[in-house]
Amino acid sequence: MLDSRRVSGVALLLLPAGLMAYFAFNAGGFFPVAPAYVAILLAVVLAIRVVASSDPFEGVRWEVTAAAAAMGLYTLETLLSEVWSHSPALAIVDFDRALLYLLTLVLFGCVAHSRPRLIWILRFLAIAIVVVCACGLITRVLPHVWPITPNIANYRLSYPVTYWNVLGLLAVFGILLCLHFTSDEREPLVARVAGAAALPVLATTLYFTFSRGSIATCLIAAVIYALVARPWGLVSAALSAVPATVIALVIAYDANLLATLNPTTPAAVRQGHGVALALLGCIIGAAVLRGVLALWLDDRLGRVTLDLKRRRRIAQIGWGTTAAVAVLAVIVFSGKISHEYHRFLNPNPPGNTADLRSRLTDPGNDDRLPMWQIAWHEFEAKPILGQGAGTYVNSYAQYRPNDGFVVNAHSLYVETLDELGIVGLVLLLIVILTILVRTASLARGPNRPLYASVFAVLLAWALESGIDWDWQMPVVTIVAFALGGFMLARPHRTAAQEDATPAAPAHGIAPHIRTALGIGCLLLAVAPAYVWLSERKLNQASAAFAAGNYRAATDDALSSKSILGIQSAAYEVVAYSDIHRDMPGLAIQAIDKAVSLDPNNWNYAYDKALMLGAAGLNPLAAARRALTLDPREQLVQVEWETFKTDTPSEWPSDARTIADAFTSL
Repeated sequence: MLDSRRVSGVALLLLPAGLMAYFAFNAGGFFPVAPAYVAILLAVVLAIRVVASSDPFEGVRWEVTAAAAAMGLYTLETLLSEVWSHSPALAIVDFDRALLYLLTLVLFGCVAHSRPRLIWILRFLAIAIVVVCACGLITRVLPHVWPITPNIANYRLSYPVTYWNVLGLLAVFGILLCLHFTSDEREPLVARVAGAAALPVLATTLYFTFSRGSIATCLIAAVIYALVARPWGLVSAALSAVPATVIALVIAYDANLLATLNPTTPAAVRQGHGVALALLGCIIGAAVLRGVLALWLDDRLGRVTLDLKRRRRIAQIGWGTTAAVAVLAVIVFSGKISHEYHRFLNPNPPGNTADLRSRLTDPGNDDRLPMWQIAWHEFEAKPILGQGAGTYVNSYAQYRPNDGFVVNAHSLYVETLDELGIVGLVLLLIVILTILVRTASLARGPNRPLYASVFAVLLAWALESGIDWDWQMPVVTIVAFALGGFMLARPHRTAAQEDATPAAPAHGIAPHIRTALGIGCLLLAVAPAYVWLSERKLNQASAAFAAGNYRAATDDALSSKSILGIQSAAYEVVAYSDIHRDMPGLAIQAIDKAVSLDPNNWNYAYDKALMLGAAGLNPLAAARRALTLDPREQLVQVEWETFKTDTPSEWPSDARTIADAFTSL
């Protein structure tokens, strides 16, 4: 019979990879249902561990406690910000996501740390990432094998995650892990060969996302890994994987039709076939060459022994050379750097959609600077506690410089300042820096390459989160918190260690305390459960509305708001359903509730003007309010001009014409 403890242990090591894969095929976890579901799952897993494990807190040490306390306070502030946030429904969603990360950190912080456990966590993660990236790559180079529905930017590879930059970061995680597995001479032959074979796939996936931030992050993190890890097998890995990866990238780059608005034309498909065949050859070539070098070169390099002084000398030379090259590059290319900096200040989208390859060498900020400036402006108004979780979307709508639609500030740190103030940012930085410092301190001795790979992954996430909205995509952030919690955990005591230095007699946790703690863990699932149930009903209501079933839409929306009373979007569905059912009076009542719950949301002010017009009442004040909240929104402009220029007798017909244009919410 299987040992239940061994099975549960393996399941726990598989969990980060499993959750990452689940989120990858569920829009990266961006929408509220998936994070709420996983938060419930983790709360239950933690409760079972507390009640059933003989030592549920074996991994807890002061670093875990400090990070968990800071993350707990951050999560609590997110929840409490509902009080001062003008968008309480979004604040609850943000709290739910923060709770997910807190539960992940605590769960893996409770697991005693050991090298074998970490190796298997990373192996499972690497395999899952390669599978996800391979699935995405197939949709680009072999679209007839795996056809997908075009999305908002189909020319940038984003399937299955749905956001190209996050898929790029996921590929970066895979590249760093596979670079470690193929270059660490302590890894078995199959791991070294598989790591080399996977690198062309991961690098090509990263290329087709055309994510400049992810590519830059990958280069930085890979250099950091090489300097910190310094494995002997890196020579063999470079000789086998780098040429194959470069060849794959060159061939992919030459497939110019795959970098256009329509990468599935017959000519583009033919180019995709060529890329697929070349990529297959690169995979086989890298694997074969890595296997040969592993048997011939790795053994010879592995027999080289250096004392501590020489190893430190090599490290100093490596860091010194890197710093010298960086300084020399700055001096030599100072003029070019100055020119590119001024181009970075250009808010226009980088490159052009006719040939997306051009964006890779275009430093344009893609409107990042205006996003950050708006967040900073809001932070200055309320610097201590911020505007409240979930409010940035409304702030951006009011002050945006163009008609672009943005939900997040594209920087975890800047958006945290805006929404949760200095307090929130300090708490968040305590968590991140504690994890990074602890992981860096472990990257020494014979296990240096292993921990250097984890440090590189965590550093890549921390850097990329500063220029994008990875926090809102659990597919990558849950990996960081799972690895972070495990890095902070107490080392696992082997049987030999226990025999040599017996630990002090342990006083087990009393059953009633275990039960109370388990119930406490289950109570943490209550808020995510409410979010999960309410959002599912809201999704059903939106689907029913789109299908023209306004009665069902009303019923489902009312169910959604009965579960979560602050669900302003549910009142919007009810209002539009009432308009289509010729009940403008009820529609006004419903939209008034939405406005009271989210007064700075232009959508609800716009809706209120429409409902008032349908009832024959004066809509101008509400339309003017919508124009104030989002002066660049075309819908708002059209509504304002329509109601302002037409006579009051025409308002009902105008409103119904506008309402009829809505088939979904």
